[in-house]
Amino acid sequence: MANTRSARLARWQILMLTISGGTLWISGAAWLLLHYFGQLQGDFGVETNPLEPWFLRLHGLVLIPALLGFGGLFVVHIPKGWKDTSQRVAGTALTSLVAILILSGYLLYYAGNETLRDWTSLCHWGLGLAVPLVFIWHYLGRRSRTGRPARP
Repeated sequence: MANTRSARLARWQILMLTISGGTLWISGAAWLLLHYFGQLQGDFGVETNPLEPWFLRLHGLVLIPALLGFGGLFVVHIPKGWKDTSQRVAGTALTSLVAILILSGYLLYYAGNETLRDWTSLCHWGLGLAVPLVFIWHYLGRRSRTGRPARP
């Protein structure tokens, strides 16, 4: 259970966010690689790799626990963590990045305009690939502040 006096997450929250966030990143990166570098030559020209839609389905499936976990951060982690000014910039950057990814993912699913969709796609996968770097920045900020390793 999380310490009620700190912004520390409970183990189940860490596990849910780690698994869902990692799977989101891996499924998105796998789709990206297949989409741009994994096309197959078929009888009638270049064809989409048959694994592409499966990675998109997995991406959408793990979005559900990721959104639940992200929403849960607003209950304790973000309000209590806001008091720690050394983590405020990294935490705000990570929260903003995830919010933009949620919005751009929504637009990719529902936007009908192809020009908007092209720009949204570029924004979504470009920022999505950067998430681990911003997460590590946020995670390691706690480590440097306390002088001890952050809890896994």
